Amino acid sequence: MRIKLLTFRYSATLGGFDDTALVDFTRDKEVIAFREHFYLVNEVPHLSCVVHYQDAVVPQAALDAAREVAPRAASREPQRFQRRDGAPDPCEGMSDSERALFNHLREWRSKQAHDDGVPPYLLLTNRQLVEVVRRRPDSPTALGHIDGVGPGKVERYGAAILRCLHGHAPAGPPLAVVTAPAEPTTAEAKP
Repeated sequence: MRIKLLTFRYSATLGGFDDTALVDFTRDKEVIAFREHFYLVNEVPHLSCVVHYQDAVVPQAALDAAREVAPRAASREPQRFQRRDGAPDPCEGMSDSERALFNHLREWRSKQAHDDGVPPYLLLTNRQLVEVVRRRPDSPTALGHIDGVGPGKVERYGAAILRCLHGHAPAGPPLAVVTAPAEPTTAEAKP
C-alpha cells in the first residue's frame, strides 16, 4: 500500500476545488482508503487529501475503451454502470428499476459534489449508493444505519437522498423524538 498527499486551494473562479490532479492521479490506481482535511490559510479554504492506494493492473483494451467517447444510443434500458478499471459492476444483480434508481442517485451525487467542490465519492461511495438502493431507508435514522453514512452526512444530505428515493423529503424532525409520558387525568384520581 502506498500513500499520496494532495492539497487543493479553493478557486473562486470555479466556485470550489479543482480536483483535476486527484482525478489524474487516481486514473490508474486502486484507491484503498481516502481521508480529507479541510482548513483555512489566511481566510482561504484548503483541502488536503491523503490517498492510500496501490497500482491497478488495467488491460490496454479497457484503457482504450475508456478514452473513446462515443454517444450512447438512446434505449429504454437504464444506463449500465461501467468501471474504467474493469472491476465488477457494483450493482450486479439489481433489477432494472433498482439500476435506474442507482443511476438517479449517482446523478444527484455528481451534481451535489460539483456544487460542493469535492469529488463525488466523498459524498457517498458506489457501494453506499447500492446499499441505499437495496435497503431503501425511509427516514434519516434508517439512512444513518448504512455503513459509512454518519450523522454529518445524514444532516447535510439526508433529505435530498430520501427525496431521490421516495419523491419527497421526510416529514418531521431528522431524529426520533422521545415524548414524555402522558399526565394522568383527573378522572383517574380517587375521591
